Amino acid sequence: MFFGGGGGGGGFGRRTFQDSFRCHSVSLLAAEQQRDPAQLEYSDKIILPPSCLEKLAHLEITYPMIFELTNPRYLQRRLHCGVLEFIAQEGMIYLPYWMMENMHLNEGDIVHMKSASIQKGSFVKLQPQTSDFIKISNPKAVLEQSLRSFSALTKGETFRILYNKKKYDIGVVEVRPEGRPFGPNEPEAVCIIEADVEVDFDAPADYVEPKRPSPQASPLSTSPLQKSPLAASLGAPKLDGDSSDEEDESKKAFNGAGFRLDGKAIKAPKVSPQGQGSMLQGGDVRVGVRIGSGGQVQGGAAAAAAPAPAPAPASDAAPGDYWSQFSGGGQKLR
Repeated sequence: MFFGGGGGGGGFGRRTFQDSFRCHSVSLLAAEQQRDPAQLEYSDKIILPPSCLEKLAHLEITYPMIFELTNPRYLQRRLHCGVLEFIAQEGMIYLPYWMMENMHLNEGDIVHMKSASIQKGSFVKLQPQTSDFIKISNPKAVLEQSLRSFSALTKGETFRILYNKKKYDIGVVEVRPEGRPFGPNEPEAVCIIEADVEVDFDAPADYVEPKRPSPQASPLSTSPLQKSPLAASLGAPKLDGDSSDEEDESKKAFNGAGFRLDGKAIKAPKVSPQGQGSMLQGGDVRVGVRIGSGGQVQGGAAAAAAPAPAPAPASDAAPGDYWSQFSGGGQKLR
């Protein structure tokens, strides 16, 4: 039940407290009382008027005190929070500024508040809103330390923490209760005070998947016709000629020394004298030559078309001594 209005009137119900207040940021209260605003801003604790403490005590609201806040002009977002102090002016409450942003509230707007009973949480999945948070050396330890200032987490909210003089926004993606599952119209919120909660992280909201480098082609899969920088500098290969044409004919292919397997010395090759009718020296080669009784050549054709050499000078020996050159004893083959 709801009793009272925005003027600060109280509401009494069966173990339920409801009321409406004008909200302001806790930074205004910190400036009035010259307090450190960081202790008030980076938590989910609100500042209530002293009259609320008396009403809550009369209703015997059990500890920890959890409240549900709603913007009457934006009912889609409901947040759950705890209470820090009862020192606000009557009819006013002070909220951390990140809670006002989540519920689309401005300074002096009306906010509905009621006491709530939610289950303890067993699992929460969080999503940093920027990639700077995962660059911290130990983000899990930083988050565990920061969550000590919070009482409850509601699915869909984005709370704010402070570390090393830098602000980080963390979104609540998923929450799971310790006991029964959430009902159809029950808000998905869990209490994290004195609860063993498993925390999981989702990828940051601004995270971009890096592009995978294209796989480099292996040397075996590269085409032999594909030009490399070295091949391009050497120019295109010449494939129209024989490779033997490029060799220097003046160089001998085999210019080493040989040896025998039996260890004996190698005999020097016989060299034919120059100008004695060798086939390699340009002399005539006659095929089917017949020599007459007088020693004249009677038949045969020259194998080479080169001009006949000049006739040898006449020998000093007498013509009758010609056959003396063929003197000697013969032998039979049998």
